[in-house]
Amino acid sequence: MEYTYNQKMAIVRLLLDIISVDGKIDARETFYFEKVKEELGLSPDDHFKVNNFSTLISLSIVKAMTDEQKADYAELMRRMILADNVIEENERIAYEDICEFCKVKTCQL
Repeated sequence: MEYTYNQKMAIVRLLLDIISVDGKIDARETFYFEKVKEELGLSPDDHFKVNNFSTLISLSIVKAMTDEQKADYAELMRRMILADNVIEENERIAYEDICEFCKVKTCQL
């Protein structure tokens, strides 16, 4: 999937939010997160720059993406949540809220 740099950074910002929403960061989540960053072609420096992206701006960027991009992003979120084989209630709520706010049509855990 093709994304602009800002879209990639928004995706990573929101995935970081998903990772931390349950208050626990599992090694499998970290591994998957690193894999996503690599697939998106982000550098180690970008990992630190993502902290400058606010969640609200990131949500707005995702909301403006194409339906195809949103569907791909929803799958990235789903895989992030399932990385540790446990769906925490806070993760489910965050996933559903992001999908609702960004108007993602294909949103199922």
